[in-house]
Amino acid sequence: GTLTMAAAASTSPHTPHRRRRPDGRPGGGTLRPLSAEVSTLSRPDGSASFSAGHTRVLAAVYGPAAPRAASREDPNGAVVTVVWKHGAGTARKGGGGGEKGGGGSAHPGYGATERELERFVGDALASCVRLERYPRSVIEVVVQVIRADGSVLGTAVNAAVMALLDAGIEMNGVPAATTCLVLRSGGGGGDDDLRLDPTSEEEGAAEAAVSVVVTDNVNEGQVLTTITFGNLKVASLLSCVEGATRAGKAVVAFMRLAVEQKVTREAQTLWSS
Repeated sequence: GTLTMAAAASTSPHTPHRRRRPDGRPGGGTLRPLSAEVSTLSRPDGSASFSAGHTRVLAAVYGPAAPRAASREDPNGAVVTVVWKHGAGTARKGGGGGEKGGGGSAHPGYGATERELERFVGDALASCVRLERYPRSVIEVVVQVIRADGSVLGTAVNAAVMALLDAGIEMNGVPAATTCLVLRSGGGGGDDDLRLDPTSEEEGAAEAAVSVVVTDNVNEGQVLTTITFGNLKVASLLSCVEGATRAGKAVVAFMRLAVEQKVTREAQTLWSS
């Protein structure tokens, strides 16, 4: 079954702006409703779909398996590879009118190439997988964007993490990604308007953005990696990281709940059969 949750506000103390956002959210620190489904596909070793608002990404995990080429083999641990795909005619947020901005399906990484996105997602996943448990093997993660309405990169990371959990891959912690957008304030010298989990409309007006991946391991809230787009003031970058870290904790809790729900459902099926 699908687990859905209206995510709680995660406003950073340095994000004072309370103006209502295009999709109706009350402030810049509020996430969109989250939805997830585990074991969505039968052929991969693990799969999951993850949605944030209208953005939906499907992820599939194949492996651990022997690499097709010996050159991709690491005798000390697994190699994590990521393939980024767009569904045929990837949908933008539904409706007739034109969407503002270029964030959506065409530019999920604010101008980054698909190869750069694959590398970012792969590095984020590899930092939490216990690679030493799977020597001389490859773990391939295929990420497919089904519907794009902002925050595609963060949603893709979260879908991939849930697919790894579904595949039973051993991990040091559960990472979660959140995107924070920077909209320049109208007046000179004012604080920037920071918005977590932006829509494509908000992305179209953005000056800069940062995607932050945090983990829930022993160092809870530890920032694993970030990727920044555009020019950010140091104060804005720190506020974005702080807000995204707070939001990441809520996302991790949601992902754990979705996986636990699946395990409970399977156990009930096993005992009732």
